[in-house]
Amino acid sequence: MVDPDSVMSIGTQGADCIASGTLAAGVLCGGMSRRFGIDKAIAPAGRLLLGQRVITACRDAGIDPVVALGGSFGRQLGVPVIADTDPGAGPLAAVSGALRWAGVGWVLVAPCDLPLLTAEHVRALTAELHPDRAAVACVADRPQPSLAVWPASWARRMRTAVGDGQRSFRAALELGDWDPVPLPIEALEDADDPVTLERLLQRSEPTVL
Repeated sequence: MVDPDSVMSIGTQGADCIASGTLAAGVLCGGMSRRFGIDKAIAPAGRLLLGQRVITACRDAGIDPVVALGGSFGRQLGVPVIADTDPGAGPLAAVSGALRWAGVGWVLVAPCDLPLLTAEHVRALTAELHPDRAAVACVADRPQPSLAVWPASWARRMRTAVGDGQRSFRAALELGDWDPVPLPIEALEDADDPVTLERLLQRSEPTVL
């Protein structure tokens, strides 16, 4: 993506990372969707597909590139796909692959089923990034590592964790230092089934940060 020498060695604003190309976003699209009945990433969600809502939030925050992590819906979603090299190994493996792909900087990773995620939430999460530290969304002081910005410098240690059988996002929190970023609950409300999706889409405007 970018020459490693361009990565700043002090805390840096998200806007600077976007401008220098050291911040990318990956939307998790490779998980099973048993309770949904179809692949959630391409489920209709208003004028967009569910995965496109998350992609749009990242793009509207200025992040480029945005890619799909796993799945086979790049054409429908309008983004490149980073293939899942460890199918069935869980979300940590997908994040590991995203960090290896990025090489330098940071990757914001988000599930595809967050219909109320907005560009404002994404900007808050990426506002202050520090070398070799993650930024993790928190709701009511509880970390929600399914929505987080991971430094590419964690790629090797995350790959090792996956090789040791770790699967969950929670395990990633043990791999290095991270900063909590408070977000309103709707940013993390996931649509696990069509009924929940419809309820969330009918929700009024998300809380202003």
